[in-house]
Order: sequence, then C-alpha cells, then structure tokens
Amino acid sequence: MKLLLLDLDDTLLQDLPVSREVLERLGEGLGLSGLFQAVKEEAEALFPTSPIYSWAERIGHSALEALWARYSTFGLERAASWAWPFREEVFRRALRRLGGPEEEAKALAQAFFEARRVYPLFPEVPEFLRRTQGVPRVLLTNGVPDLQREKLQGAGLWEAFDLFLISGEVGLGKPEPGLFRMALAAFGVRPEEAWMLGDNPAKDILGANRAGVRAVWVDRKERPPHPQARPDRVVASLLEAL
Repeated sequence: MKLLLLDLDDTLLQDLPVSREVLERLGEGLGLSGLFQAVKEEAEALFPTSPIYSWAERIGHSALEALWARYSTFGLERAASWAWPFREEVFRRALRRLGGPEEEAKALAQAFFEARRVYPLFPEVPEFLRRTQGVPRVLLTNGVPDLQREKLQGAGLWEAFDLFLISGEVGLGKPEPGLFRMALAAFGVRPEEAWMLGDNPAKDILGANRAGVRAVWVDRKERPPHPQARPDRVVASLLEAL
C-alpha cells in the first residue's frame, strides 16, 4: 500500500450518532421521544425544494447537515439566507408529527445548531493514525467546505493528513471516481496501490470500485450494503483493517 484514502464522517469522526444523541436529548427536554427520526425524515422530505439542492446532491451534502452548517464559505450566501427558514420549518413539522409544541420550532432549531458542535473520534482512531504513520494519507470527504473544515479542526485532525479533498471545494463528491483519481494523481500512485477506508458503501466503496482502488468497508452498523458496491474487506473498526 502506497496511499491511504480515508473518509471522515462515521469512519474517523462520530457524526450520525452525535446528531441522534443531541436531537433525542432535546426532545426529552420537551417530553418527546423519536425527535431524531422525525427531524431526519422531515429534513429529507423538504430538502429537495431547496435552491441549493442540485449542488448539495453533487457534493454529497445531506439534509441533516443543512440543519447545522454555517454556510460561511464565500459563494454560499444564498444557502445561508435559505437555511434558517428551512430549519425552523423542519422542526415545526417534526414537532407537529410528534404532537409537540410547534411554537418551540425556532428555539429548537437554534438549540440543535449550537449543541451539535461536538466532534468525538471513534476510540481506535488515535492508534490507527499512529500505526499508519509513514504512509501518505488523503482525506476524501463529502460536504460543505466550512462545515467539514470545522469538523477537522474540532476533532484535531489537521495534522493527520497529507492532502484534504473536500467535495464542496473541488466540485466533485463520492462516488464520482474523479475525486479518487485526484488523490492518486497528487502522489503518482496507481489505483491498485491505494486503499480506501470508509463507512458508506454507496459513496466510499462504490467510488473506490469505480476508480479501481481497493476498498475496505468499515461497517459501523449505520448504513446498509449497496447492491453494486464490492468491498475487498469488511471490518468493524479501523484497526481491523490493519
């Protein structure tokens, strides 16, 4: 192996579990259960009406992330002005579904936006990074530039990579093979000499397959298999991949 390609969200950084924990805790404060699922589904249902939806689909920016992205990157002013009405409507719909107080939607959206800003790594990540020192590492992550960079800063991962490829910055998102080929070209490595590790079969594994890169599915039990994705290995943690 001459190049290691790594996903960020739910591979290195606990992302979906944190959103779930924060939303469920906020719901419990209102005497409600199931707020995470209600918010996720309402956000996904409303997101296609967004003026940024086609761009978000291209770069792999999710509806759930739209609830807490700052959209502070230059050029995303339209997204920033759209975001808060979207968030309030999502929470209003979720509260209506659960029989909660709809007048709390704005405050709840603000509370999630603030409380969501925590960045825990999976427990094995420091040891994994220590044991892979000496191999060039590239981060391949889908998402909005300011949000993904905030996650990297918050998780203390700035020094862990030789190259960052963020879909919102380069204009390509996984599973587009072009994103993987950018990484290969940067280090002069052939596809068969690189490994991709990621939790998302539809993005990480399928993209690696299309680029001819070997793929390890880090199965965090958050995402189902993809019928077209063919991982070379399936592991439960990053250390198993070694």
